[in-house]
Amino acid sequence: MINYMSRKQKRLYRQCLFGALIMVLMVGVICCYWWIQQQIPGELVLYQDKPEQLDLQLPFLEMSISSEDLETAQVSVDQSQRVEEGLTFWVGEPVSMTAGEPGSMKAQIKLFGVVPCKKINLDVKQEVRIMPVGKAVGLYIHAKGVMVLGTGKVSGTQGETETPAYHVLQSGDYIRQVNGKRVNTIKEVSELIQNNGEKQMILGVVRGDNYIQVKIKPVQSEDGAYQIGAWLREDTEGIGTLSFVTRDNQFAALGHGITDADTGMLITLKNGGLYPATIESVVKGKSGSPGEVVGSVLLGSKNRLGTIDCNTSLGITGEITDEEYQYQENRSMMLGHKQEVEKGKATILCQLGEKVEEYEIEIEKINLSSTDNKGMEIHVTDEKLIKKTGGIVQGMSGAPIIQNGKCIGAVTHVFVKDATRGYATFIESMF
Repeated sequence: MINYMSRKQKRLYRQCLFGALIMVLMVGVICCYWWIQQQIPGELVLYQDKPEQLDLQLPFLEMSISSEDLETAQVSVDQSQRVEEGLTFWVGEPVSMTAGEPGSMKAQIKLFGVVPCKKINLDVKQEVRIMPVGKAVGLYIHAKGVMVLGTGKVSGTQGETETPAYHVLQSGDYIRQVNGKRVNTIKEVSELIQNNGEKQMILGVVRGDNYIQVKIKPVQSEDGAYQIGAWLREDTEGIGTLSFVTRDNQFAALGHGITDADTGMLITLKNGGLYPATIESVVKGKSGSPGEVVGSVLLGSKNRLGTIDCNTSLGITGEITDEEYQYQENRSMMLGHKQEVEKGKATILCQLGEKVEEYEIEIEKINLSSTDNKGMEIHVTDEKLIKKTGGIVQGMSGAPIIQNGKCIGAVTHVFVKDATRGYATFIESMF
């Protein structure tokens, strides 16, 4: 028996197909629009009185700059059209821009010259010279308070098990006060707990961006000491790579923040220092197992090379005080901004033995819109480096990247499945 669709059913079927097609097209357009937005950087830097080549490598995009900004920064653009509201020009192909005065301005990107897509900050700056370093250094960090790694059990005097800190303290908390008294070390926390005894006590804790007070009652353990059942840490040390030093002897290193080894959380910095490091050996990286630089750090106030003043997700910064590590004009080069980075050959500077050496890499991908420390994907091509390390290893973070005579970035991460590949950040993000 053959079933024939009625006219009404056919019409409904065609309407459903048409509706589905419209939905697919709409989703496609939205995804395409979102993808284009992600490819456009939120900020670009122009050098004063120097023509800059702007190439977003995206067709059908028009940029417009207001008349007010044009007059303030004295901007001129090749192949542009002056209108009453300002300046408009297509950026699907390379275009040359020149700015005469330092400052900041806004530019509007429109798709097909009609649909608003994204606003870009254009910062006009004087050219900056920095001294790329690549030398291994020891890092010692004092946290701003005593960090809670986690909570645990306490065996009481009668053999019972208690968890006084459970649901009271959390991993990543910073204990700043005990019963109203400021604390900076585990020893200070322990002494105040012993003096308090088994009475309920109040801890002043920083959790995220908030300061809170929590109540906790210590438990007397089998050895007679009072405990709150929390694992604590106050200091962190390690080895990283010094990326660059500026004319006024400010430095940047690592390209990523210093995090706690157990919690993975960014350490809230009280203060810290840079110290000399000696590289003793290198554990080669391989698929599934990243390698590492093994060395020792020479601590002590007389050995301090500089102070660490800031710890962010984009690296650590501070001041170099040791003359041997300070800025030297004959070793300096221009700082290269993100729009100057090109796919292709580059080199990195890093120390894997007694001295800093230069190794070849390939820049494979560039993400101008990146706001984190993964703006570039790089591939180690230097056979000497691959033979020595397998590629990128822990401890190389911060190794400066040189391309076309400019310092353009720093190594930040290694791909666990392929040690010859990893991420790098734009050097301007660390500046």
